[in-house]
This record gives sequence, C-alpha cells and structure tokens, in this order.
Amino acid sequence: MISRPRLGALAASALLFAGLLAGCSSSDDESAGGTVQLNLPDGRSVTIPDTPERIVTLGDQWTDVVLSFGETPVGYYDYSKSATGEMQPWYGEKLADATFVDPTKGDDATTIAKLNPDLIFAPGFASDSPEFQQISKLAPTVNAISNQEIDPWQDMVTVMGTVLHDPEKAKSIIDDTNAKIAAVAQEYPDLKGKTYAFAFMYGNDQLSVLGDENDGAGKLFTSLGMKMAPKLVAEYQRTGQPRFGLSTENIPMLDADVLVVATATPEQAETLKSLPGYKNLKAVKDNAVTFMTQSQITGLNAPTPNSIPYVLDLLKPSFAAASN
Repeated sequence: MISRPRLGALAASALLFAGLLAGCSSSDDESAGGTVQLNLPDGRSVTIPDTPERIVTLGDQWTDVVLSFGETPVGYYDYSKSATGEMQPWYGEKLADATFVDPTKGDDATTIAKLNPDLIFAPGFASDSPEFQQISKLAPTVNAISNQEIDPWQDMVTVMGTVLHDPEKAKSIIDDTNAKIAAVAQEYPDLKGKTYAFAFMYGNDQLSVLGDENDGAGKLFTSLGMKMAPKLVAEYQRTGQPRFGLSTENIPMLDADVLVVATATPEQAETLKSLPGYKNLKAVKDNAVTFMTQSQITGLNAPTPNSIPYVLDLLKPSFAAASN
C-alpha cells in the first residue's frame, strides 16, 4: 500500500491550489453535473466525466472528506485500521458497508478493480508508489492537490465539492468546521502566544517530531493563536525537514506550554514518562500533556472536518491547564 508523505514546497502551495481550481472546468451548470477537469500539481490532468457514484479513497483524509458530504466510498484504505486494527473513532459506523482495501490480502489494484470505481482519491504522495500507475488506469485518480506534505483539509473539501457538483455543501462544511475551531479559541483566549510541541513515539528510544508550523497538524494550533516550540522550529530551519527524528536524550527540545504525544502502546507512554528530562518539561509540570493513541493522533496529524472537533475535545484539558 502507498505509504509515507513526500516533502512539499510550502511557498508555492497557495499558487498551486489556485492553479488547480483555475484548471477546474465543467461542461454544464455546477449543480447539474457534467464533466470536471482537474489540473494537478504533478502535471497530470484528470477528467471526471460525470458526478461520481462509486468512489474509492486510499487515504484517511479523503475518506473523511467524502463522509463529510454524506457520501460513503465503495472502498477505502485506512492507515489506522491497517496498523492497529482500530477504525478512526470519528468514522462511527459510516463505513460498515464499504470494502476495506487490505494490503495484506493481495494486490491492491485487483481489489480496487473489483469495486468498479468511477473515481479514486489517493494521498498526495501516491505517485511515488509503483502501484499508482496500475491503480490510476482503473478510473480517474486524484492524488496531490498541493505540494504540502499534508494537503490542507479546506482545499480537499473544496475539490470534493467541485467533483460532486455541490460547492455550497463544501462551503458549509468549511464554515462549520472553522466555527468549531473559533469556538475553542474563544473558550481558551489565553492560549494565544502559548507554545506547543507535537511528537510521535515509535520506539522506546526514538520520537518523530513536528518542526514546521505550516504543516497540516501545526496549522490547527496556529488557528488557536499558538506557536510551535522554538527549539523545534530552529531544528526544522537547520535541517529543512518538517518532521524529523528526535532521540530520547533530546527530550528537553519538547519544552512547551502544551505537549501532545502519540504512542503505539500504553507501555511506551510510561517509558517516555520515565526518561531523563521529561519531568522538567513545562507542560508536564503544568499537567498540560495529552497522550493519544495511533488512531487518535491521525486526526491531528492529517486534519479533516470530522477529526478536528474530536481531537480538540481531547486537547481541552491541556488547553485549560496551559491557560491557568
């Protein structure tokens, strides 16, 4: 299965998305269906002849965006389910009738072909996979819509509204989600100017941390008026890596007002707590640390309309502690 994002050129992302939308065209009235053409950043032009009815989503974000429109994909791939056996909690039972594209049970292209899709959405890094050429021959296939590591959820919703010929629904989804973010910012006004750190512990001696405030996960905190931990930003600027490995002896680099950590197991969380320097972190002293599971952190790592309210609720205790 397609895996791991590529790095993007953030400075060009706004222009690229503007170009994508400029490349959208419809042969009929927007709400009446008809052909849509998308000119993607990787140079491909994708033509969608009519309103799709059998969508396959091969990325967590696209799956949730489809669900936010009240539609259900005929097939989907979910990283969390593949890695942990658990569905994203914000999906509920909405995918009960959809087929899980399980990479452990045969060739993905063959599985997808049996679903007879008329449109496929893949994650932005999909074209790096040798499977992509096979999959993209099955139906019109949309992958990257930006050059960012994580496509902005607002842009994904806008594109979905275009291909489903429902731009008003897209606007409503974006407005409703932004209103929920604004409500949290209003509930915790003292978060403005506070710092945060975001890390994933994937081994007992190694973490992956976020250093780019323009990353999809970082933008959610930015919208609350928060800033990334200065040491993490400095490391990103030094290496050019928006997400980078951090050995456990460098735990002090995670010093911030709010700390968010994902671990694969509860045991890993206890290991982190026992590491030298952890107890001295400001967020630890202030009880402003939020631990998340692999499934939960996906909603922050790759934000979507349904995951954002979910993770904001998880973060509220830390927000409250940091605001005191």
